[in-house]
Amino acid sequence: MTPLAAVLLVAGTLAAPADWRRESFTFPLIFAPTIPYEGTEEVRFPPYWNDFASERGFSYVFLWDVKRRRIEPAELERGLNVYFDGLMEQVTRARKIEDTGLVTSVALHPLGAPEGWQDAVAGRLFTWNAFVKGEPMTLNVEIAHRPCPPDRTQIFFAFSRTERENPVWQELRAVRSATACGEVTPPPAATPSRGQP
Repeated sequence: MTPLAAVLLVAGTLAAPADWRRESFTFPLIFAPTIPYEGTEEVRFPPYWNDFASERGFSYVFLWDVKRRRIEPAELERGLNVYFDGLMEQVTRARKIEDTGLVTSVALHPLGAPEGWQDAVAGRLFTWNAFVKGEPMTLNVEIAHRPCPPDRTQIFFAFSRTERENPVWQELRAVRSATACGEVTPPPAATPSRGQP
């Protein structure tokens, strides 16, 4: 990882509870390389994420901390289609389950921007759950984005099979509220050790 990527990871870290599992990736994403961003993805899974028998299973959040760009709802829809198709296809192959032939689709609508965020949308994402048997799955989604200094954009995603009035969403939104832009600062210059020129 380059020093800049390490700094970006620190700047865009999601403020999730300590017992939430963490994953981090750098763009281009291996399962969705056509998403045209430069930056990082931080993912947080609550302890109940893989309780797929429960409606709160598959609830999680991720943050894209990327090079500054204008964000349009149609771009987010295309990105989510590519992201979930790529993710589920990769898991389908790895788990050696039958390909369902389903494709992801998403429909977003405007949502009032939460405090500290510039804009937001919400909607439903229709995909399949390759982590179980490939059955169709509908996820509710909220997305918020904002510019961050000096030249970054943060895009926060929250997903759950539960309706957006369910208490699970309070937890997901709390992560969004606690996540700061952070200031990207260059790494300190290397200091020569004693005896070195």
